[in-house]
Amino acid sequence: MKLQFRRLWLVVHRWLGLTAGLVFVLIGLTGSLLVFDHAIDEWMHPQLLLTEGTGERKLLAEIIDAANAGYQGDSTGTKSEALAVVRPRIEQGVWTVWFSGGTKEKPEFIAVYVDPYSAEVNGQRAWGTDPMGIIYRLHFRLLAGMFGGLAVGIIGVVLLVSLVSGIVLWWPLLKGGLRAALAIRRGSRFNYDLHKTVGITTALFLLVITFTGVYMELPFIIKPVLNLVSAETKPPKDMKSGEASERQPLTADEAIAIAQKQFPGAKFDHLHPPEGEEGVYEVAFRQEGEIQTSFGRSQVYLDQYSGEVVYMHAPNQFTGTDHFVAWQFPLHNGEALGIVGRWGVFVLGIAPAILYVTGFLLWYRGRKSRQKQKNRRAQVASV
Repeated sequence: MKLQFRRLWLVVHRWLGLTAGLVFVLIGLTGSLLVFDHAIDEWMHPQLLLTEGTGERKLLAEIIDAANAGYQGDSTGTKSEALAVVRPRIEQGVWTVWFSGGTKEKPEFIAVYVDPYSAEVNGQRAWGTDPMGIIYRLHFRLLAGMFGGLAVGIIGVVLLVSLVSGIVLWWPLLKGGLRAALAIRRGSRFNYDLHKTVGITTALFLLVITFTGVYMELPFIIKPVLNLVSAETKPPKDMKSGEASERQPLTADEAIAIAQKQFPGAKFDHLHPPEGEEGVYEVAFRQEGEIQTSFGRSQVYLDQYSGEVVYMHAPNQFTGTDHFVAWQFPLHNGEALGIVGRWGVFVLGIAPAILYVTGFLLWYRGRKSRQKQKNRRAQVASV
């Protein structure tokens, strides 16, 4: 029974690896690049994403006005007001002001880049059209939109099974001792030893990265299960500012100053200007201790006229589901463990390629061996 069970796991592991494994290679290698996507993007497009300016920085209100004035519109030439403003990523970075455009069937998000010292527009581009954006779309959705995202999620589930089957197949090797189970020998056993050693030493980490990827692709399947334990906290949809009554709305800088009082010492991250006369400001900060360094989750929603706090959400108010959701992306790209975690994920992205190549060679060698045996039996039978 144990032998039959092992053979079954071997068949499962082999064919899942040979089929879904090729997509795993693609996702792994693109994921390695995306660990440092912003730095690579800045290196490739310094004129757009970096500044050589010095001195006093312009007010955020001036940055938004400059972006609104310099925005050239979407692919159809249609213009809109700024949707979001994101702080410079690094000291030499520029402000990113986002606009929405396109159609309902084919929406676009256009980034306008503004120099923080001169308030001059460096340029604009639609998300996903630059090299790193294309790599992100390839990693996230195989360049196939929502259908591609669904496919990646399903393949991720298949790969979770493949990884578990690999652990099951490796486990009996421990009977010979840990050293033997992890040994990589030369000669005819090299591919086998490299496959099983790389596989088992990366399996736990690949399980975590793959699961987080599955969650981000298929949240509509996982979140209902999480909500059985605790509900996810979401800002109310009916938030409105009071009547204007000829009052002037707050500037972006005034809104940040008011919101900052709710989180003293926190670092400003991004801002959503009010949409229309009834819209509210959303000001987001990142507090010390937040697990995600690339996105602030301490949010303050303000009446755009009075500055009154309409709603506030911060990690110390998170439910269990909120914490679970907040951990997914930082675990996926390694930022949860700082620079060590990022480099770790970068290296792990190469592991699927090693596993696929060695696994394919093992299968191919076994196939040739079985074919030779079949030919010998045929020759014997014909004598």
